[in-house]
Amino acid sequence: MNTSNRCTGMQRCFYGSYILLFEYKNLKNGVMVISIRTELDLQRAMYQLLEQRSISQITVEQICKQAFIHRSSFYRYYTDKFDLLRQMVMHTLDELLAAERTDTVGSAIMSTFIGAHTQVLRHLLVTNNEGDNTRSQQVINDCFVTVAETGADDRVFAMIRQSQHPDLTAYLVSGVVTSIVQWLNNGHRDGQAASTQAMIQGTLATVFSLEQHTV
Repeated sequence: MNTSNRCTGMQRCFYGSYILLFEYKNLKNGVMVISIRTELDLQRAMYQLLEQRSISQITVEQICKQAFIHRSSFYRYYTDKFDLLRQMVMHTLDELLAAERTDTVGSAIMSTFIGAHTQVLRHLLVTNNEGDNTRSQQVINDCFVTVAETGADDRVFAMIRQSQHPDLTAYLVSGVVTSIVQWLNNGHRDGQAASTQAMIQGTLATVFSLEQHTV
C-alpha cells in the first residue's frame, strides 16, 4: 500500500513507525486501526502546530482541534502535551537510527535533520518560557537515555550508555543540538544551505566523533 499521500518529508520522520504499524493492523484488526490512527492524528496535529508556534503556546485543546479529535480521546493515549512530545521524539530517534544503518556518515544525517527541522526544534528548545524549554529538553534527554539503554550502536548513544553519568551526557548532546538551533536562529541562517550544512556536519563530527574512521 502506498503511504506517500499520507505523510512525507519532515512528518514522515516523526511518525513513520506509526504508519507501518497502521498499515499492518489495517489488514489484521479493524479495531486497532482506529487506535493507531487516533494517535497518528494527534502527533500530526502537534507537529503542525510546532511548525507555527512554541510549545508554550500550544494547548491540548488546540491539538485536539487541529486533529479533529475530542479532548477526551487525547487523554486515552497521553497524560499531557509533553507525553505526546515524548512519543514523537522516540519515533524521530527510531527514524534517525534506521537512516544511519544505510549511511555511515552520522553527522550528515544529524545535520540534515537539524537543518530540515530547525523551526520545530526552535519552538521546542529556544522560544518558550524557561520552564517549558526545560521540560522539552528533559523529554529529549530522557528519550536519549532510553534509546541508549536499548543497546543502540550509534556512536552518540553508545557514548551516553558507556558514560558514568548518562543523564549528564544526554544533556551534553541535547545542549549541542540546542546551540546549533540557536546559532541558526540568531544568524537567520538557512539550515539547509550547502555551506551551512557543511559547518554543522563538521561541528557534530568533531564533538561526537560521528564519522567512520579508517586505520
